[in-house]
Amino acid sequence: MESSALTCHFAPVFSAANKHKSPQAPTQPEGFPALPTDWVVEFETIPRGITHLFAHLFRSNSPAEPNAHKAIIALHGQGEHSGRYMHLPHSFRDIVGSIYAFDHRGHGQSSGNRGHIDHFDEYAEDAAFAIGRYTQYLKNRYGKAEIHLVAHSMGGLIALRMLQLHPDLELASVTVTSPMIDLAFKVPKIKDFAARFLNKIMPSLSIPGEPLGDLVSRDPAVVTHYKTDPLNHGLASPAFYLSYLDTKKLLWAHVKDFKHPMLFLVPTDDKIIDPGATLTFFDEMVAPEKKKIVYKGLYHEVMNEPEKEDVMKAIHAWIVQHSAKS
Repeated sequence: MESSALTCHFAPVFSAANKHKSPQAPTQPEGFPALPTDWVVEFETIPRGITHLFAHLFRSNSPAEPNAHKAIIALHGQGEHSGRYMHLPHSFRDIVGSIYAFDHRGHGQSSGNRGHIDHFDEYAEDAAFAIGRYTQYLKNRYGKAEIHLVAHSMGGLIALRMLQLHPDLELASVTVTSPMIDLAFKVPKIKDFAARFLNKIMPSLSIPGEPLGDLVSRDPAVVTHYKTDPLNHGLASPAFYLSYLDTKKLLWAHVKDFKHPMLFLVPTDDKIIDPGATLTFFDEMVAPEKKKIVYKGLYHEVMNEPEKEDVMKAIHAWIVQHSAKS
């Protein structure tokens, strides 16, 4: 049975498949805000069968923190990792007491083949487990919990699929940025054919994709940091690709089944994810409350664009709108 206890500041245990033997501290692009002086970063691993998921916990270190029971859980995108979200406390420290983010399997400092998944629902189940686990930790420690989900790109796709599979998940609000509902570029037929062929004989083979570093942001510091971050990768397996295609169909088949308040942030100049497909999905989606904000001229990582403060203010307002007063 998998433990539901949360223990921080211990030496993480990594499987032999994971090349990262000790935690690598998160770093920031030049010019980004540092972790607030009254916040700390801790690490843990989440056991998931033979897989271990590495997690960052950014939290207030104030003994009198009034929002200690309130948290943001962040889901990162494909090829990146949770350490790239260390700037979030700067924008949300006045409304939450912690920000919890883990590396998806095959990403960052989690175990697993880089860029491989047998089926996307494994990502969704990992996320649901991590959210439930951290929610219970807050309840055990503070008597109550309030969780707000912020999910980017592939993390957004994972979040949407997770909410279809777990409509009763305890989330006060959901924000997705540039969700991976469809790609902005067409996969060449020869690559599609190769993926289908290789899936029969080497489904977990990690294959390099097109370099995307220049497309994540218009901020040169972000691009440089993205390209030089050793925990980022541009890999995907045949099983990952084909499972993504299946998951897109499942997502659309249940587009009217959402039970949480949903905020969509959509950049018009995204060259990685198709903003038109995202807006169409939003229009078709049925949820108790939904809102979209379209950012003209912004690239894929809206929280890492030169206009990031405006983006953070929008997320901040959405969380405040759906947060209990105590």
